[in-house]
Amino acid sequence: MNSAISAIDDTDRALVHALQLAPRASWERLAQVLGVRPETLARRWERMTAAGDAWVCGLGLRTGNQAPCMAWVEVTCAAGAAPAVGAALTGDAHTMGVEHTTGDRDLLAFVAVPDLHMLYQYLSFRVQRIPGVVGTRSSMVTAVHASPDRWRLDQLTPAQADLLTGRGRRKGATASPAPVAPMPQEDRPLVLALAADARRSVASLARESGMSESTVRRRLGRLEAGQSLRYSCAMAAGLTGWPVSATVWAEVPEHEVADCAAVASGLRETRTCMSVSGRWNFMIGARLRTMEELSRYTADLTRRMPGLRVTDTAVALHVRKSQAQELDRTGRRVRTVRPDIWADTTPVAWDEALPYGTGRPHGTA
Repeated sequence: MNSAISAIDDTDRALVHALQLAPRASWERLAQVLGVRPETLARRWERMTAAGDAWVCGLGLRTGNQAPCMAWVEVTCAAGAAPAVGAALTGDAHTMGVEHTTGDRDLLAFVAVPDLHMLYQYLSFRVQRIPGVVGTRSSMVTAVHASPDRWRLDQLTPAQADLLTGRGRRKGATASPAPVAPMPQEDRPLVLALAADARRSVASLARESGMSESTVRRRLGRLEAGQSLRYSCAMAAGLTGWPVSATVWAEVPEHEVADCAAVASGLRETRTCMSVSGRWNFMIGARLRTMEELSRYTADLTRRMPGLRVTDTAVALHVRKSQAQELDRTGRRVRTVRPDIWADTTPVAWDEALPYGTGRPHGTA
């Protein structure tokens, strides 16, 4: 047995579940809920994060007044090239997720950029030029019904969860979120500073940014309230009891999308649920306990939603990157790839005289 795996116990998983509900809660507050001393929780968390077993990250969801332009990119590679292509994509700031999958594509990447033109640039001048890439197919995200940060472990009792979230709070896809507020450009460094560790203290953030602690606290509060900054606590998939990651593509009549999204998002296994453009208009990401559960899960989807037609499925063979975190083959975090989605997507070798580049190599007519 892997010694790191055997060292994880239910108290560790309960701590992760608690941090999924309250990512920046103090150790004292968490101790009251979990019945464990604050210093013990802090030591456990330090051990897990040092080993890459668990982490809390922060991601920005806005580019000024607009949501980022997001797309799922299916990548086909030449024989034997997928590992190198996957490694190249994993190191890019604009890929939030990268996985090797079964099915018609070798890799599935989740990309975020400020606008459509930058997506064009990234695909044309970066992805399609990586040695070994023979084809790409993109599906634009037109609506996010459930995001990865809403997936939870199931270690806490409902009473414990209520202590962290507040009783009577509406959950999941049935909730009515507050309007998403703009994210000023000056807040981007603060958001990026939380990408690797969203539990960083206000004092630490203030020292790095040169702002006062009160200013940092005020800006964080504004970003959190406006949903421009979202926190996500994750654990290496193999340690959660839900080690299998699967993607389901489906076709749903447009007038049934809202109902199907609500039902799909409410299923225990569902991690993400989005409307997309392309061949099919619906995409679901799921966490499963075993490979055999995929057929049961898709059958459950079609039983609950007769209007939904499953068109394709894929299982992740190796998740290289998730929510800007590079993972090893066991799902443990190796490092954080700074998710600066606002950075220029074009390689330095391309003409940067114009705001988005001319699309010509230097020295060509």
